[in-house]
Amino acid sequence: MRVAICILFTFAAALACTQAHAKHMYQYTDEHGIVHFTDVAPNGDVANVKSTLVSTERQPLVRLRESGPDSDRSISFINSSGGPVSVAMEFQEAANVIADPALPTIIVLAAQTETHALQITPQNVKAGYRYRYSYRYMPGDYRATADAKSAYRLPFDAAHEFPVGQAFGGSFSHHDAQNRYAVDIGMPEGTPVQAARDGVVMTVDNDFFGNGLDMAQYGDRANNIRIVHADGAMSVYAHLELESARVHVGQHVRAGQVIALSGDTGFTSGPHLHFCVQVNSDMQLVAVPFQFAAAGATFTPVQGQMLGGD
Repeated sequence: MRVAICILFTFAAALACTQAHAKHMYQYTDEHGIVHFTDVAPNGDVANVKSTLVSTERQPLVRLRESGPDSDRSISFINSSGGPVSVAMEFQEAANVIADPALPTIIVLAAQTETHALQITPQNVKAGYRYRYSYRYMPGDYRATADAKSAYRLPFDAAHEFPVGQAFGGSFSHHDAQNRYAVDIGMPEGTPVQAARDGVVMTVDNDFFGNGLDMAQYGDRANNIRIVHADGAMSVYAHLELESARVHVGQHVRAGQVIALSGDTGFTSGPHLHFCVQVNSDMQLVAVPFQFAAAGATFTPVQGQMLGGD
């Protein structure tokens, strides 16, 4: 007799959730009289286009797949993101079973792949056996060591000048581990946001709208882009404008490349770009200190400082 119960724990990270969000749906009639319903805005001069925001469901970052007979159960994970994701697995209960690899363990999933993670077999197939296992996942490779010497260029055209409204340890919203070393840059909605460092686009949230200071309603509804770098550090660009992303998951980007437009989505008191560098530290997502590089110098941003204006 085999009993298997899977308990799913998704990561509870700022700027990453599994709630419903929304996107534009367009309705229009083309020159041939055909009515179109699509989530892609029509090109050219199309008259009488109706645009509606509709709720959609976000796909999970990681999905589980079980296969094989009860006597030889195979467990795999599908990583839909453009960067590594770490999965921690452990038995909650186990009797007369062997796990390969032995649990607890942490498996790192490569970007946009399916990875075999675990094989469970009974020690004695003729005897009864049972187990329960759980897993939780976190973006990033928990083994990576971020290069503290890496500098990040300003995430906008340095010809412009914008103020730092909140810096490291800001009392308004930079007091948790995931945001402690973040910087909020005040800029008008629609300002082009640039990649601060070479990397690969890991995730894109592009369909949220609305903003406010109700954490329960808006705390996890900021459009954002996460980019993973060669050393495993991940830069995050948040509060982006609805449907403004210029990049896609898995795309290689260069420092200075426009990736989206700044906005005012999620938990905000006004338009700004929230920027931080995060790492997966022992299966916890934490922000780390960083320095900007501009005008031939590197520096740590501080509240009230004007950035850019070169």
